[in-house]
Amino acid sequence: MLEAGDPAPRVVALDQDGQPAFSHADVLAGKPLVLLFCPTPDGTLPAPLLVAFRERHAALAEFQATLFAVSRLPVEASQAAHRALQLPFQLLADATGAVFNGYGVDAAKADAAIALIIDPDHRIARVMREDSPERLAGAVMDCLRRLFTPRQERVAAQAPVLLLPRVLGEADCARLIDLWHRPANVWKSADGFTSGGHRVEKGDFKVDHAGAYGQMTEYVVREAAVQSFLDLRFNRRVAPEMRKAFQTSVSQREDYRIVRYDAATGGVLRPHRDNPTKETAHRRFTMTINLNAGDYEGGALRFREYGDHFYEVERGTAVVWSAALLHEVTPVTRGARFVLGVHMHGGP
Repeated sequence: MLEAGDPAPRVVALDQDGQPAFSHADVLAGKPLVLLFCPTPDGTLPAPLLVAFRERHAALAEFQATLFAVSRLPVEASQAAHRALQLPFQLLADATGAVFNGYGVDAAKADAAIALIIDPDHRIARVMREDSPERLAGAVMDCLRRLFTPRQERVAAQAPVLLLPRVLGEADCARLIDLWHRPANVWKSADGFTSGGHRVEKGDFKVDHAGAYGQMTEYVVREAAVQSFLDLRFNRRVAPEMRKAFQTSVSQREDYRIVRYDAATGGVLRPHRDNPTKETAHRRFTMTINLNAGDYEGGALRFREYGDHFYEVERGTAVVWSAALLHEVTPVTRGARFVLGVHMHGGP
């Protein structure tokens, strides 16, 4: 079963009229999509479930959301149910099981409906299950209201950065913060930028930064299992978006780092670029993922060349930018800010 944050497989199936439906069609892109996987243990479509969503169809339009109900039944059965229940949304016939399988839903064992909310970037925002049609339909509407209430904003300036929510889940973020607290050898950064630990240490270690670069403590991740987990998340949830947004890719990375900016010690990152020296010129992109938004104050990411905006994203959200961009983290004024960071380079 796919999870929130995963890219959503494209849905291609025939609707109740035998016409092809595409979840990635331009007319649907950039808007939320609800996939309702309908159980059919007795060979019929669940009328109470479809009616519960029929009664909320007008509300779906408030969020510019499209609903696809999907079953393993043939087009003829979908057409009969569509007419009998006077449904205002499409019923898709997944005759081959490609849609069910693509999302990891076992049709043979599906005894309850599953709803997936797909965000405007065609990534999974939520996976939802409830024990009654009314509760499931209500939960879907509540989620759409929280995440996708339309807002029209005029943008006067914008840094060329990529923001990707749900790259890490809350449990993932908590585990990385716990990892930072593990005992490890601590190295001092002599110039505020570099440390000998990268040349000497074989396992995880920490680096205390102070001076012109800023004030923070990094936990450098060398543990193979953690690296593999983070690489999996990156390759599945970030790399495809970089190819789409920047029409490029990366093939190598430096060590992942878990960074703590503590208000008690003046946590801050001074304005700088990530590739200005001979030793760092190979860097092409930088990514950070917020691990504990809401637990601290201050600590906003800022790109002054493109305006005085504060980038204060939700936990689990990745920010990706060119290593050549000037950036900084404003002083943390309460608590401690944790982020996961990595520099990337190479290419196809």
